[in-house]
Amino acid sequence: MDAVNDSTLELTSFLVGDLLCGIENSRIREISNIRTITPVHHAPPEVCGVVNLRGQIMTVIDMGLRFGRQPVQTSRQTRILVVNDGQEDIGLMVDAVEDVVSASREELEPPPSNVAGTSGHLFQSILKIQEDLISIIELDRLLKIN
Repeated sequence: MDAVNDSTLELTSFLVGDLLCGIENSRIREISNIRTITPVHHAPPEVCGVVNLRGQIMTVIDMGLRFGRQPVQTSRQTRILVVNDGQEDIGLMVDAVEDVVSASREELEPPPSNVAGTSGHLFQSILKIQEDLISIIELDRLLKIN
């Protein structure tokens, strides 16, 4: 992790609609511009399809649909966060990447049971920064798609 010590956390924050989220930097392999996504028939609705990222085929998940919200609208700000799920990389399509945030783990608070209309079980904690709240994703739960 890019942390000074175990009590410090570095997050990449991003938008899914109007929901500000974060993932620990140690879980993000890279951030990619949007690319051609090939649909996969009979996949769950939140699976956009697959992309070829430097010769590796990678599944892409629409984070809007994964959160039970509107799908991510492709724009110049749309990005794919590449995360690793054990044996494979998975892309998370988001509306925009915002910033890298450092915080003390002591600043984290448990998430409410319902965050902005989204099932709270996908979030591990909430971080208050200035006027904003960053919902920190529980990545292992998020990547389990039935």
